[in-house]
Amino acid sequence: MKKTRLIYYSLLSLLLLLATSCEQFQNASGIKEVEALSVTIGVTLNLGDNPVPSSLNVRLVNFAERYELTTTMSPDKSVTVDGILPGIYTVTVSGEENADGFTYIYAGNAVNIDIVTDNKKLQVDVGVSRSSDLLFKEVYYCGSRTPSGGSYFRDQFYEIYNNGDAVQNVRGLCIAMINPMTATANLPVWPEPDADKYVYAISMWQVPDTTDFPLQPGESIIIAQMADDHQKSNLNPSSPVNLLSAEFETLVKTTSLIQDNPAINMTMAFWPKPTPQWLTTVFGGAFVLFFPSEPIDPNSPTEVVSPVGQTSQNYRIPIEDVVDALENVGNPNQMELKRMPAVLDAGAATVNGTYLSKSVSRKVKETLPDGRVILYDTNNSTDDFEVMDTPMIRRYGAKAPSWNSWK
Repeated sequence: MKKTRLIYYSLLSLLLLLATSCEQFQNASGIKEVEALSVTIGVTLNLGDNPVPSSLNVRLVNFAERYELTTTMSPDKSVTVDGILPGIYTVTVSGEENADGFTYIYAGNAVNIDIVTDNKKLQVDVGVSRSSDLLFKEVYYCGSRTPSGGSYFRDQFYEIYNNGDAVQNVRGLCIAMINPMTATANLPVWPEPDADKYVYAISMWQVPDTTDFPLQPGESIIIAQMADDHQKSNLNPSSPVNLLSAEFETLVKTTSLIQDNPAINMTMAFWPKPTPQWLTTVFGGAFVLFFPSEPIDPNSPTEVVSPVGQTSQNYRIPIEDVVDALENVGNPNQMELKRMPAVLDAGAATVNGTYLSKSVSRKVKETLPDGRVILYDTNNSTDDFEVMDTPMIRRYGAKAPSWNSWK
């Protein structure tokens, strides 16, 4: 009797399961497929007296879904992009034109664009800059782990490379970290009516403006937070770098571990914080290289400004003074939280973490017959840079300048 009941209840459960499954299949069959959308993109050109590009490249990226669409457009006509999956997109417009002996780079973007309805209209502002010979070549910002698993950040470095065919003088060159320090959706609002013509520095260091520092094509300079052999036992034997040969360092003796090394000490040009230490964020900062068109005055009431509703001091840098820019973010999901104007850097790079002993390095575009490399420079760090598992100064055979006698 017990066995008969068991068979009966088992058959009943199976019939109920089949009925439920059939109903679920029927409900699923009624779900509508995701419909692809379209967006029409136009551009507003802010070029001044610079030439108009013959064409522009358009890229739509949904970073959350790792989904991308590309097309081209004429600068005087809009373009319609079809087949877009609903979501949040970053739209980048870029181009390059050679004229009058210069390479002009065009860039503009729109971030956090919700494309969830069909036939969306979008207008993107596009600016222009001339390609520079001085470039960020490799940047190591994330720091390293000590043998005991602790965090170490004093081995950060910034390599600047002469990518052109003429000698460059880095005398007076400045490196600045811009506001905000890390990627965020809460961007500061600046009070000036022409605020879009500037970037705003949290801190700035400057190569001494007292002597010439020529840089031949294919040579680079290293700016070290601390120009020491970081693999020494009293520092971090697990560090990936020895920076004793660095040309410049940002010397501030905050601990007894910091010594005045052979590298040339840079000038602290602007730093309103109590501790003026060139510790850039290990979460990825946004940096500019520039030659100041006017002497830097850290006490200037017109150049030192605060965001609306805040008291923090920032030094404004004319975009036209900038020779190169690099934005880093903490991880790929922060690509949409850009703080750098697109005309300087329409993308961003990331090592995707902290204390990983990894760097971002500019990709090689071509190698000349004499072995000198030409690096990519499209003003889009997403395209121009790649992650290196081990940071390395003077990668790809870059030379140290002749005036570095301690290399």
